[in-house]
Amino acid sequence: MNRSTALALIAAAGSLPLGVVAANLASAAPRARAEATTAASASPALLASPKAADVVDAADAFLATLSAEQRAIAQIELKPQLAIRWTNFPGGSNVRNGVFYRDLKREQVEAALKVARVALGEEGFARYQEVRAADDALAKGRGGRGPGGPGGPAQKKAGGNPAQKKAGGAVQKKGRGPGGGANFGSANYMIAFLGQPSKTNPWILQLGGHHLAVNIYYKGTTGAATPYHVAAQPTVWKDDQGKMHDPLAPMRESLHGLLASLTPEQTRRAKLEARFNDVYVGPQKDGQFPAKSEGVSVSELSEASKEFVKKAIAARTGDSPQGVEYRKLYEAELDKVKVSYSGTTNLCDRGDYVRLDGPRVWIEFATQGSDHVHTIWRDRLTDYGAEFSF
Repeated sequence: MNRSTALALIAAAGSLPLGVVAANLASAAPRARAEATTAASASPALLASPKAADVVDAADAFLATLSAEQRAIAQIELKPQLAIRWTNFPGGSNVRNGVFYRDLKREQVEAALKVARVALGEEGFARYQEVRAADDALAKGRGGRGPGGPGGPAQKKAGGNPAQKKAGGAVQKKGRGPGGGANFGSANYMIAFLGQPSKTNPWILQLGGHHLAVNIYYKGTTGAATPYHVAAQPTVWKDDQGKMHDPLAPMRESLHGLLASLTPEQTRRAKLEARFNDVYVGPQKDGQFPAKSEGVSVSELSEASKEFVKKAIAARTGDSPQGVEYRKLYEAELDKVKVSYSGTTNLCDRGDYVRLDGPRVWIEFATQGSDHVHTIWRDRLTDYGAEFSF
């Protein structure tokens, strides 16, 4: 395990259940030990980033609202050890970068959200807000009845664990923002800038929080939108006005439809021997893709199945203003993508898992519990803009 991974896990140990830390240490053991470094070789061409200049303007406007102390937290160096500092677990500044929304004034939060809106586009920003709202629902005890949610087996087992209580699990602290809780709620989300926002030089925008890790790279008028991790717990809930919410529905239903469309023989060949309760190439696993691509090739699938693959890709890439260009790239090599899964094809039980593995596109969907899912989109060639080697 590399040093940055160990430090992140050790730092999180004070606010996360010991089992979570142990599980991550175990999964990290066989991985490559090489540290991330600045990429020295020629990088692959980046896609045009149509909103790059507007994001810089919004970022500068937001940073101008901060005090010197806040700015020192929000704007940090562009280096690999900091770029990979994100997670899909609860926690704050001990496991991710940036300034908390809960520590900002209303007008500062509005300026931060403008950065997010411009950077993500309308579709991506809508999902961003829905994921934050899901965290508010979780803090209020709505939904989340899967193994990882309030009242689930994992929470009950951790009920007497002081570290879990500190993390806002079985016993919640009063929070300073909407949703409350030490780690849950929309106010416990963060924004960070790695490097100086610039219309010429490289920098990264990070939007993070429980169940969200957005890493957008900019270099002049080009950029990259991955790694992009998003999750929800609860996956479906009703708000105070009676409106139902299901922020990851397109991501889930496209993959569920894909698995349901396979023939019995394709289903058999697509099933993985290994079991997965979370995404495989997640936080601090950058560049650690499986050596061998497994599953059934999209080239063998029916046209109906191929459409589901396209929908699954669109559901992720649509959260970026670069989405159209990403889809062109991925669909040009669609027949080389492989589909695989683990668990059942229902995508509703703990351990149900789906993977799309292509020459560039990498998508995972992991069911943590009946009301708790994680998904990640990576680009094998341009994660973090290919600024670093792993």
